[in-house]
Amino acid sequence: MKTLYYNGTIYTMNREGETAEAVLVDKGRIVGTGSRSELETEADFETDLNGQTMLPALTDAHIHLIMLGKKLKSLALHHIDDIAEMKHLIGEFRTDQKWNLILGYDENNLADKYRMDRFELDRLTDKPTLVTRVCHHAGFVNTMALELLGIDQSVKDPEGGYFERDGDGELTGWVYDTAFDLIRDQTLDDDVRSLSSDLGTAIDHMYSYGLAGAHTEDMSNYGPYEMPFKAYLETIGPNRKKFRVNLLRNEKVYPQMVQDDPDYLEDWIEKDAMKIFMDGAFGGRTALLKAPYAGTEDYGLQIHSREALLGMVKHARENNDAIAVHMIGDKACELVLDAIEEYPVPEGKHDRLIHCSLLDAGLIQRMKALDVICDIQPTFLTSDMPWVIEYLGEERAQYLYAFKTMQDNGLTLGGSSDAPIEDVNPLLGIHTLVTRKGSTGVYNEAERVSRFEAFKMYTVNPAEIAYKTDRAGRISAGYYADFAVFDRDVMQIDADELLKARVTRTVIDGDTVYQINE
Repeated sequence: MKTLYYNGTIYTMNREGETAEAVLVDKGRIVGTGSRSELETEADFETDLNGQTMLPALTDAHIHLIMLGKKLKSLALHHIDDIAEMKHLIGEFRTDQKWNLILGYDENNLADKYRMDRFELDRLTDKPTLVTRVCHHAGFVNTMALELLGIDQSVKDPEGGYFERDGDGELTGWVYDTAFDLIRDQTLDDDVRSLSSDLGTAIDHMYSYGLAGAHTEDMSNYGPYEMPFKAYLETIGPNRKKFRVNLLRNEKVYPQMVQDDPDYLEDWIEKDAMKIFMDGAFGGRTALLKAPYAGTEDYGLQIHSREALLGMVKHARENNDAIAVHMIGDKACELVLDAIEEYPVPEGKHDRLIHCSLLDAGLIQRMKALDVICDIQPTFLTSDMPWVIEYLGEERAQYLYAFKTMQDNGLTLGGSSDAPIEDVNPLLGIHTLVTRKGSTGVYNEAERVSRFEAFKMYTVNPAEIAYKTDRAGRISAGYYADFAVFDRDVMQIDADELLKARVTRTVIDGDTVYQINE
């Protein structure tokens, strides 16, 4: 049964400014575009867009989908800027789980960059509790949590992480990177059913922003990989929740997933690269830098040795795979590029460089010469201003989130949120890309990109990243019938009005999965 969409501004994303008068859809694919009079004779049904604006449905190129679902069900502190309110919320938080999991602590939102420790947390909670920092590379626990896990002052720091201690050698409760991972992985008491529920919650939320897909990494945090993998298979598909995902395979589970070679679901749940973590984040001063953080002798945290990184890259290449590497600091980028140059990506594929937050001219030239793409998070800029400049110094800030420079050097950029780290709403990222505005003003406005290029980062470019340029990211014959309908012309309105725009309909595989009535 063919459906015709008409009476709206329909941006095809084939080229800047190109629109279609009408779109005809059948069996989940676009049959054709053109004038209403040409196409309506073939239509069984018609959908009047009522003057609204249609684009290809959007894709988030880097996310943690299950954890987003958990955030939506949990206590989230991401926007709390009052210490007393934060403590009250933590004290009142109740759950029927064995652990309290609280997300989004950000000392940069609090007066004097207030950092709670385990002893303060002890006074607020009566069960084992983990409070994750907003970056998900650090967090803190109460004494009950340490005791439950058998952790005391004798604990050794794992490679690529550490347990923070005060001047007397006492554990503060704060843990970083691989030490944080060790604790977080033990707090999650999940089964396939609960993970499927988390996925459903996240997907329903993403529908409301015109998102029809995501490239996600969550195969290693919920027990054996088989458990989250099965949750995906039981949640997503043509006869289940319609949503398109690419599954990155974390370095911890990659060997087992390669050995098992599980069956994916074409067009819905697709296999992606080996995911590697090379450093931490700016907020905890664990992003790995070439020069130390301003006013310190601290260079950040190198999660893997050069030899270990090379070993993982070599293993991926032996399996004809690309890699996807978390690299925020410039030194982390340098180490990753060294490895890629030693072990080039297989022909026809490309490696993912995730975050690429701090670069320099030399690194960009090296990236330009390689088969790499970049998963960027525009709203990191607005979240990090202005404190990150204090951490790095003005001179290095020239190449901080240098999206226009990267684009001008021919790099493909995939727009993403890294949710639940940031809000998943893609219009927030697009607004940042075109304005460079943060709460304290405009940062490095020479790095603004055009409206069309910003939307490409959430439509055309994710399709290229996922090797789907023949079927996704555009409104054209043969492509997925995946659309986002907005209540205003998001290509033409004032940039700040993007923050007020709403999605009124999301269509995936030709079916309306979300709709609000105007």
